Amino acid sequence: MREERIVIHPFEALKIEEYQGFEQINEHAYTKVAGQVPFDKKEEYMQLGRNHTWVRVAAVAQQRERILFYGVLESMREEIKGASCRMELVLKSGTVLMDYQEKMRSFQSESLTYGELLDICNEGYDSAAKTMTVAKEKTIDQFIMQYHETDWEFIKRLASMNHTAVIANCSAKGEKYYFGLPDRSDIITGDCVEYYTQCDIQEYWKKKGSGLSVTPADTMSYIWESREIYNLGDGGNIEGRRLFVWKIIREMKGNILYHTYYMQPKQTFRMPVQNNYRLSGASLFGIVKAVRGEKVQIEIFNDENKNKTGIRWFPYATVYSSGDGTGWYCMPEPGDKIRLYFPNEHDREAYAVSAYHEAGADLRKNHKCKFWRNREGKEIQLAPGRILLTNNNGTYIELSDADGIDIVSTGHVTLSAGETLRISSSGSSIEMSAPNKVRLKQGDTEMSLGGDLNMRGAQIKL
Repeated sequence: MREERIVIHPFEALKIEEYQGFEQINEHAYTKVAGQVPFDKKEEYMQLGRNHTWVRVAAVAQQRERILFYGVLESMREEIKGASCRMELVLKSGTVLMDYQEKMRSFQSESLTYGELLDICNEGYDSAAKTMTVAKEKTIDQFIMQYHETDWEFIKRLASMNHTAVIANCSAKGEKYYFGLPDRSDIITGDCVEYYTQCDIQEYWKKKGSGLSVTPADTMSYIWESREIYNLGDGGNIEGRRLFVWKIIREMKGNILYHTYYMQPKQTFRMPVQNNYRLSGASLFGIVKAVRGEKVQIEIFNDENKNKTGIRWFPYATVYSSGDGTGWYCMPEPGDKIRLYFPNEHDREAYAVSAYHEAGADLRKNHKCKFWRNREGKEIQLAPGRILLTNNNGTYIELSDADGIDIVSTGHVTLSAGETLRISSSGSSIEMSAPNKVRLKQGDTEMSLGGDLNMRGAQIKL
């Protein structure tokens, strides 16, 4: 279709003198129009511009109207000279509304699909919609973290995980986009008779270095100009090669709108995986929900997706561990505060580390006193002058620099040896006391102190 005139809704009285448009995969589409408006319309149009207006640019030919661009008004300017008014509008595709606010979401369940992730990203917008031609029912199969990323940045990263691109859909109102190359039949026919080629060697080396199978010919663009209106993703044939539009520049020359199309083979739309390098070295605070073996479940604080994130068992980093079982096994408890640490830019390699406390108890006020204590009160304490093992319920063993060793129990104390058990004092005495009885026994020989002294044996020598 070739336009006969262009109409801007709701600024229908704008007489277009200048038109610039830019569209490219993985980018927001952009259109700038300028021209004269009736002087008595300037206040009305400025008021429209202050109300977050969606603007529809329509190409009209033979009483038929085709949407050339549907986007949100990003800026507006009116230039008054005498009794004339020149207005300039800058429009962006609705996807730009998904690129203003950074989000913090976790997606822990590996059974979540890419479609479900996109639906969650779309929830906060009035008219967001996706059209998926890639990975419709594919599961993510790993932990994914949206960390200080806008929804637009995150959606592009999800697309890169499937080696595809995102295309802003400018044909309807709203935050609409294609996830993957649009599924259209070849609609460009007989229009590419004059063109030139351009090879992007830098793009070739970048994709090849990321592990993609690509040749220099795959990054060659066929560039041609036409008055016919096409969209990103439209396909056609040039010299027997099937090519697709990946970039468009629209410009008005005189009173006629021309479109410059950049086309490449389909394999060029395969994108290398993008990583969020802001993740590298980041720690997210959370709370332990469950513990199993050497892994923990975590609810991340400030997670905007905690109700839909699903469940994942994260490995827990201990003080020391080796493959043969040697090491220190000391897991946090459910309810403990913990950190989820990202050692690099890869979401899937995150692991839990070091439970922490926000405010110290009385025991945590002497930095010289080290202790290990569980929730039930069992404790090992290393102080400057003693070592204490206690259940904090009346039973303890204390090794004191000043007073020696105390073994105190509210129940039994049992000393047992497979061979010799020796109790001796090299410098003083040995005392044994009991309120009821003291009994010494070896085989059939026995001595008992219980008010009287009783001795029994085959022979007793005094």
